[in-house]
Amino acid sequence: MNTLQYLRLFSILNAMLVGFWLPLRLIGFSVPINVDISFDLMISLASVANIYIHFNKNDLSALNWKSWLSLGVFLDLICALPLLLIENHLLGENSMGLVFLNLLTARHAWKIKEFLDEFDNLKPIVYRLVPLGLMMPPLVHLIACGWIALGSGTAGPDSDKYLEYVKALYWAMTTLTTVGYGDIAAKTPAQMFFAVVTQLIGVGVFGFVLSNVAGLLSRLDAAREHHMDNLDQIETFMHSYKIPGSTRLKVRSYYHYLWKEHRGYMDKSLIHSLPAKLQSELNFAINHTIIEKVSFLKNASDGMLEDIMLSLEHRVFVPGEKIFRAGDRDECLYMVHAGQVDILTEENKLIASLTEGSVFGEMALISGSPRSATARAASYCDLYALPKEDFTRIVDSYADFKSHLEEVIRVRKAATTAANKEE
Repeated sequence: MNTLQYLRLFSILNAMLVGFWLPLRLIGFSVPINVDISFDLMISLASVANIYIHFNKNDLSALNWKSWLSLGVFLDLICALPLLLIENHLLGENSMGLVFLNLLTARHAWKIKEFLDEFDNLKPIVYRLVPLGLMMPPLVHLIACGWIALGSGTAGPDSDKYLEYVKALYWAMTTLTTVGYGDIAAKTPAQMFFAVVTQLIGVGVFGFVLSNVAGLLSRLDAAREHHMDNLDQIETFMHSYKIPGSTRLKVRSYYHYLWKEHRGYMDKSLIHSLPAKLQSELNFAINHTIIEKVSFLKNASDGMLEDIMLSLEHRVFVPGEKIFRAGDRDECLYMVHAGQVDILTEENKLIASLTEGSVFGEMALISGSPRSATARAASYCDLYALPKEDFTRIVDSYADFKSHLEEVIRVRKAATTAANKEE
């Protein structure tokens, strides 16, 4: 975090502390004067920090002093004054009247969302839970203090201030979340009115909180819900068309693989909405170790590699599926991201088994000759395919690499011709 962020955090924590401390002082909790002075000075420091943040955050004209005017700055200037010292030592009064103006700083607690927005690495659930978790305790505390100030209802005042406060918290929670249990009830009209207002707040605030918490809990497993919805739809489809059980089993197995490896999401569908630059960076992060193994791409520039990454197509093959056959003109280069691919002769004899990080079919990009072997998925396979038409379009945009590629093709053709003569 930078200096402004530390100051903003200090301001928010101070605002929450003020919201807890001053109401307790208002209802009669007494502390040594040194403690009060310490809190008063801390509030003054936080108010100065708030003014500093305001002038650093906003582009204010040094020539136009009217642009400096702000109600928030005015309130912070008031709270920046050592109000307790002014009241007790300068005015000669032994009260807490002026000090309660410091409650004006409590409004900065609402800036917690603005503070969290400055962090790009927080999960969405944090943005929702933290403000809720920080705002509810002060609300319950203020209602409890208000109840004590009105006489605590049928519980009545207690010489033990701590016990009286705990009873008030209990009443506040039961009244906010339900309509109360009746063991502590209002006696005076003021208390009855306060209880009604508290119940109305409870209906609104706690209804909002509960709905948000329910939504957050459902989002904790949003990926599984998305996956199960898709599975339900395909099951309904297969049932309506009376698909054979063996085929249903294969479909379910495929969806199980999607959940296990991708949490039900296909990579391209997720990143397709991102800008091209971010798409290429994500693809590069996924496949850079693989694409580095393509020998004729070693001299490619970073810009060209980014363009290639944007042209990659994510494909999933099921066990036994032919990726291409010998004699086909499937003009794609393939990169194995996960799974196993068997390379077979025309007589289905195993030549090689390729696993994660392998590249095959590159000759289709530089020669366009028919496939000399068959590629078959030995298991569920995640492959990235680079079509020749996209590769050719990209190469045409990079003249230096195009001449390098032509030299690679010439060398490979010469080597193939020499090999044929030897045979």
